[in-house]
Amino acid sequence: MTSSSGTDISYTNDLVDFDHWDHMFMTNCCKSLTLHDFDEPPSAILDLGCGRGLWAIEAARKWHGSTVVGFDIASVQPPLNVLEESTSRRLKWVHGNILDDLPFDDCQFDFVRMVRMGLHIPVYQEISRVLKLHGVFEIIEEDLIFPCQTFQSFNGSPDNVRSSGNNSPRSSDTAATTASSSYLKLDPSPGAIGPRSSSADAFSAIGPPPLSAFETEMTLPRPNPRNHPRLKRAWEELLDDRHLAPNLISILPSKLKVWFGDIRSHPPLQIALPPGSTRRRGSTPTTCGLPSLIDPDAVFELSPISCKPSSIELDNDSNSIATKKSSQRGVSSWASMHLARTARTIAGCKESVWEAYEKLYGHDPSLPYTVRSAQEKYLRRHFNKAQSPASPLRDYFESDWINWQNDMTDRACLRDSIRAELSWGEPHGGLPEWRIWRNSLSSQEAETRPEEKPELCRNLRGFVCFNIPEIANAK
Repeated sequence: MTSSSGTDISYTNDLVDFDHWDHMFMTNCCKSLTLHDFDEPPSAILDLGCGRGLWAIEAARKWHGSTVVGFDIASVQPPLNVLEESTSRRLKWVHGNILDDLPFDDCQFDFVRMVRMGLHIPVYQEISRVLKLHGVFEIIEEDLIFPCQTFQSFNGSPDNVRSSGNNSPRSSDTAATTASSSYLKLDPSPGAIGPRSSSADAFSAIGPPPLSAFETEMTLPRPNPRNHPRLKRAWEELLDDRHLAPNLISILPSKLKVWFGDIRSHPPLQIALPPGSTRRRGSTPTTCGLPSLIDPDAVFELSPISCKPSSIELDNDSNSIATKKSSQRGVSSWASMHLARTARTIAGCKESVWEAYEKLYGHDPSLPYTVRSAQEKYLRRHFNKAQSPASPLRDYFESDWINWQNDMTDRACLRDSIRAELSWGEPHGGLPEWRIWRNSLSSQEAETRPEEKPELCRNLRGFVCFNIPEIANAK
């Protein structure tokens, strides 16, 4: 299925399950169906990107005087005739592309809701059109994070290429070139790309002849299977090609301010990437974070925000809910599910990530010589089948992908968490693939260490916007 954001994603049943879990998580944190505390339930409600319609159905059931319209590109909502009549008569499904003009009248709704659909900046004008004066627009968004841990070697430098903090994903190209330059100079193969030595340099060289490309490759340390720079860079390239901002919640306030007046928000909810199980050994097993573990203090308190960059300090730890002691217990207990959801969403985009990977590394000299050599021969023999899964580069991608998936499964630790929560024993049968992968990493634990700054697996924030007359009259 192609999402309305333009990113190809397989929207399978397990992704739907994670959407339902997200709904339960947010309603438990907010103690309500909405971030905004209504004095009276809104009479006309629009749920943009309603998915399977879980939130819309609950809103119709809870607010007996409200009519609810669920809008989505896909017809995946339950038939209205399977719902109780008191709910179905006030509920309606409408289908269309959110990037087109919304098929609703001006000033039709008191409340418009949109969750993880804020990538569609042009739709804000349409939302302000269909929203009544003094109506409320609520949006919940998150950054498009590729979850992984960057490791450092003993000399303090990253083990592999790390994307820079620049907003443009292409800025990581410089880092990639720098990191591979020393290897390129040692690669005398005809296919190697790199600076050529002058004849004077050749005659002045002292010592044994340079190693062959294969010998050089064999002398390099084995790549850390927990480090995933190529996949992360491919993810950034994918977002860049589709003009999607990875740091969405930091730019969203200024975009919303164009079409709405009073804007309120809560501090970003930052979920740290859980550690690998090799770092957890000997400690008390973590739980998967069942609903009963939500901290009652973990309520999203709204406060006015400004659109000025100087006043938006989303990266400041003091502004993050995850750092507040009152909510640390409940929020941190859900980290496993947050990571599992993020990883599964990215897995749904696997083929799009592969296309970006192939674009970046199809002829990249930073790959091992054996892969480049095989790839060149393959392309010469199968020039019209460059997309074939049998491509050597595709095999290399699949190896990277399996390492990343096993790493995320190990970090999420859902299997161990459920066993600890329910006091279950180890299931009978062979070990799962990710457990075998994890057990093979024990000898590498002392070789590398994660950077001091923890990585995130999720960065979430909600905004409540009001359609005030001053802004509406200026449109």
